Amino acid sequence: MKKTLLLILTLWTISAEAQEANKSDTSKLTLGAYADGYYSWYSNADEVALQQHDCIGAFHNNFGLNIVQFTAAYESDRVRGVATFHFGDIPAITWAGTYRNIQEANAGVRLANRLWLDVGFFKTHVGTESFLPKDNLMSIISLGTFYGPFYQSGARLSYDTKNNWHFELHAINGYNLHIDDNEFKTFGLLVSKKWSDKVYTSYSGMTGQENVGLLDDGYLVYQNVYTNLTFNKLDVQLGLDVAFANEWKSNLGWLPDPLVAGLASFKYHVDDDFAVAFRGEVFSDEQSINSRRINPNVLANGGSRLSNASRANGGMTIYGGTIGVEYSPNDQGFIRIESRTLYDPNAPFASYPDGFLAREAGMNPMLAGRTQVMATVGFYFDKTFNFAR
Repeated sequence: MKKTLLLILTLWTISAEAQEANKSDTSKLTLGAYADGYYSWYSNADEVALQQHDCIGAFHNNFGLNIVQFTAAYESDRVRGVATFHFGDIPAITWAGTYRNIQEANAGVRLANRLWLDVGFFKTHVGTESFLPKDNLMSIISLGTFYGPFYQSGARLSYDTKNNWHFELHAINGYNLHIDDNEFKTFGLLVSKKWSDKVYTSYSGMTGQENVGLLDDGYLVYQNVYTNLTFNKLDVQLGLDVAFANEWKSNLGWLPDPLVAGLASFKYHVDDDFAVAFRGEVFSDEQSINSRRINPNVLANGGSRLSNASRANGGMTIYGGTIGVEYSPNDQGFIRIESRTLYDPNAPFASYPDGFLAREAGMNPMLAGRTQVMATVGFYFDKTFNFAR
C-alpha cells in the first residue's frame, strides 16, 4: 500500500513538473482585424467637409470608414510584441507624420515575475474612453477623448499583482508624438484595480513640457480618473480629466483655468441582442491648454501665446448629450444608431469671419449648437495560435 501511494505521489509530481515546463515552453500568436464603417449627418453643415470636434463619423452627409485595422501579437514566457496598422478617418484626423498608419508597435521583455519592459509606439495610457468605437459603450467619442492624447512613443514598465492591481510607468517623447519636438521627456503613470467583475477603477496621468493647443513648451500636468460599474443589465462609466499648464517660457506662470472634461455614460441591455445608451458630457478648456477654437482674434495673432487675453479668445466650454441604440447579434459585431447634440454658448455665428477661414482650411466649424446623427457597423475578430517550443 505504501509503495502504491509513493508511486502515485511520484507520478503526480512528475506530471506537475511537466505541466509547469510545458507552460514555460509555450508561446502564442494572436491575429486580429477590425473594421468600422459609417454614415453621418450634421445640422448646420452645408457641404461634405470635416466637422469640428470629431473624428468618428466626421464628414457631413457621407458614407465613410472610421477605421480598419490589422493586429499581430506574440507572447511567450520571456518576450512579447505587438504591431497594429490602421487606416481610415480616425488615424487620418488624429495621427500625424510619417508613422500615421501605425497604431502601435512595440516589443517587450520580462525582467522578473509579472514585471515587463516594453519599448516602441503605444496607444495612450491616459483617458476614460478608447478611440476605438468597439471598446466603448457608444461609438461617438466624447470631447474629452477627442482632445485628449491618442498615441505616444517611449518605454513602459508594467507590473501586475496577484490581487488584480496593475501599475505602469511611462517615459515618452511627448503628448501625441512619435518624434520628440523638444529636449524634454514626458513621464506618465497608470494605476488600476479590478475589484470584481462589476467594479473597475483607474487613475492615469502624464507630466512634461509640451507643445499642444496653444502651449509653447509649457509645463503640462494631465490627469484622468474613471470607473466602470456593472449593475445586472446596466453598464455605467464615469470619467474625469483635469489638466493644468504653466507657461513659464512666456512668463505667464500657471494658467488661471484648468482643462476639465467629464462624462457619465449608461448602457442598458434590453436583452442579449439589443441595448440603449446615453451619455452626458462637458468639456471646458478656456485657456486652450490642449484644444483651440477657430477664432479670428486668435488667427489674427497667429495663435498668439503672448497674453492670457489672446489665449482666452481661443478657449471654449461645450456641453453635450448623446443617445443611441445598438443591435449586437454576437460578440464580433454591432450596428449602432446614435445622435449627439453639442452646445457651445460662446461659439461664433455663421457670418463670423472664422467660418470662412475654417472652410478654406477644409473644416466646417461648429456654431453655437450642432446635432450629429450617425449609423455605424462594426466587425472584429481575433484568433490565437498556441505553439510548443
